[in-house]
Amino acid sequence: MNTAADRTAAILEGFAERGFAIVDALKPELLIELRGQFLQAAAECLGVDAADLDADSLHDLVEPGEPAARFRQSLTNTIASHCDVGAAIYAAFDDVLGALLGPDVLSQRVPNIVFQPPRDPHPTELHRDAPANSAYEVVAWLPLTDCFGTKSMYLLDRAASTEVMTFYRADPNDREGFESLLRERAEFMEVGFGQVLLFWSGLFHGSVINDESQTRLSLNTRYKSLFAPLGLKDPFRYFTVLRMSALTRLGLDFQRTETFAAVDAAPGRHHDQ
Repeated sequence: MNTAADRTAAILEGFAERGFAIVDALKPELLIELRGQFLQAAAECLGVDAADLDADSLHDLVEPGEPAARFRQSLTNTIASHCDVGAAIYAAFDDVLGALLGPDVLSQRVPNIVFQPPRDPHPTELHRDAPANSAYEVVAWLPLTDCFGTKSMYLLDRAASTEVMTFYRADPNDREGFESLLRERAEFMEVGFGQVLLFWSGLFHGSVINDESQTRLSLNTRYKSLFAPLGLKDPFRYFTVLRMSALTRLGLDFQRTETFAAVDAAPGRHHDQ
C-alpha cells in the first residue's frame, strides 16, 4: 500500500531528476477558498457581483491592452492586502514543500498574478529566475483555472535547460538554431485547478500567446530555506518568514543577546551613551 510518505518520496525523486513536479493538493479545499478570495477581489476591482464571475471568462469583462494591465495590478494590490497567498499555497501542499524546504521557510511577500486573455499579444518571454534569484528557490505556479495547451506555460527540464544554455554560450548569435532547439525541448505543462507546478529557479520557462477560448488566470510565488544561500535580491524586501523551527528561534534569540552583551562590554563604552 502506498503511504503519504511514499507519495512525497516519489515526488521529490522526480523533482531532483527533472527539476519540476506537478503535485495534487492534499488539502484542495484550501485552493477552493483561495480561488474564491481571488474572484471576490476581481469583483471588487471590476465593480461587479462575485457570484456572476467565472474565472475562465474574465476576459469578457476586461478590455485588452492597458485596461487588462491595470486590472492585473489592481488585483495584485487587493489580494496582497487581503490574503496571505504564500501561506495558503504552502498549507495546501505542505507535505511536499515541507520535505523540500525544511523547517525554516521564507515565502515571497507579494505573489505574481498572471491574467492572460485569449490572443493577448504579451506572453511571458523565455527566462530563468536564477542567478538573479537564489538557485535554492522553488517556484510554485498555481493555476486558478485548468491550464492546458497555449493557455498554460512551457518549461524546459533540468537536462534541456542545461542543453540550451550550453548551445547559447557556444554561439550567442545563432538565434535561429537556439529557437529551433527551444521548440524541440520545451514542454507545455498541463496543470489543472487543484494542482501546483513546483519548479526549480534554474529552469528556463515562459509562455506563448493564449490561443484558447478561455482566460488564463494563475499566480506564482517563491519559497526558500531561511539558511540557503541568497540570490541578488534583498531577501528582507522580497521574502517574509513563513515558518521557523523552535531551535532556530532559540538560536536567533541567543545570537541577539550575545551580540548586545558583547557591545555593552566593549572597552570605552558607557551605558548612558
